[in-house]
Amino acid sequence: MEPPRTRIDWPGRHAALLDVERASQSTCDPIFQPDPARHTLIRGDNLEALKLLVPSLERKIRVIYIDPPYNTGNGLLYNDRFGSRGRDGDRHASWLSMIAPRLLLASRFLRDDGIFFASIDDRELPRLRMLCDEFFGEENFIPMVVWRKKVVRGRGNRHILPQTEYILAYARNINALAPFRENLTHKMKAEYLHHDERGPYKKIPLAKSGTRQSPRPNLYYPLTAPDGSEIPCPTHQWRWSRETVENRKDEILIEKNRKGRWTVYTKQYLRSPTGEERGRTPESYYDRVTTSDGTAEMKELFGEVVLDFPKPSRLVRDLIAWATPPGSCDPVMDFFAGSGSTGQAVLELNAADGGSRPFYLIQSDDPIPHQEFRSIYEICRGRVERVIKKLEKEGKSPLPIREYRVSPIP
Repeated sequence: MEPPRTRIDWPGRHAALLDVERASQSTCDPIFQPDPARHTLIRGDNLEALKLLVPSLERKIRVIYIDPPYNTGNGLLYNDRFGSRGRDGDRHASWLSMIAPRLLLASRFLRDDGIFFASIDDRELPRLRMLCDEFFGEENFIPMVVWRKKVVRGRGNRHILPQTEYILAYARNINALAPFRENLTHKMKAEYLHHDERGPYKKIPLAKSGTRQSPRPNLYYPLTAPDGSEIPCPTHQWRWSRETVENRKDEILIEKNRKGRWTVYTKQYLRSPTGEERGRTPESYYDRVTTSDGTAEMKELFGEVVLDFPKPSRLVRDLIAWATPPGSCDPVMDFFAGSGSTGQAVLELNAADGGSRPFYLIQSDDPIPHQEFRSIYEICRGRVERVIKKLEKEGKSPLPIREYRVSPIP
């Protein structure tokens, strides 16, 4: 029996979540058939689409990334205004009634080793966090990514200039989720200055630094220097036990420092014995790209900015790369596909590491006032098509695409 979880309540909660259990009132044309050898684009309401996809894709998706409406109240091409905007209005309740059933369905798609990412800003962050705690489990929460989306200078907000957004991350099962990993930077690789028969390495002091913790008797002992003298541990403990030091003698260096004192180091190799290069754990602060990069991508592909505030594909690509191994075929889903940033991210990541990850992108077909594109879905499809053509010119072979349309049953 699962332990009771703290939950967020709002006017309309019961009706919103009851909708998840109602049979879809739509149909998929053609009938949906999952194909891991193809990318999938789905045109239509995402709640109805998710209902139709659950029977085929339940517990089969490795990564879900969404960039839902932030409920800013601004007039954008997509709906970003929920409820009334008065001080005591129901805007949060209306937004929660929209997002909650979709999140509940999303939790059913994830594999046991799956991961859910959601971008959000300050407005609905507290409520989204509580919903995710309830649907995915607070114990499955992964440290939140803080994205520096822009560099603000000069005047703006009277108190603090806003520069960041957030990416919530939840595992389906934290114990089954593999550790995240990314490549070392060029600067980090340059630190491996030394070489031996195993290749490049850098020296790491064997003495553990930092705050003294609970005493570990097996990590506090003397070592013997080359001249036979005794080397006491210079801090509260060594990083390795005496047994580990004995078993890995070839990775131990004992050298005199500039003061003539013996110092003990371990060799940290750039590559494993099988040749795999060392990686690193991603950090929670992310500042590699900004919204300006997303806008620049849009201009490069379309010659104009056809949708405001597109997420830079590099941001989404890094999230997917953290969670999936190089060359993988793990499925990726985005049911608020927008301009198709996730599609571009998957296509480019596959091209970079030889993977064959299929994506499932869902985007509504609501009309927009644009001369060329009648809906945001058409923008999304146009972006994916342009990226594929670009990659094909570079000699790559992206997976083919299949499209589906979700329509109300007559």
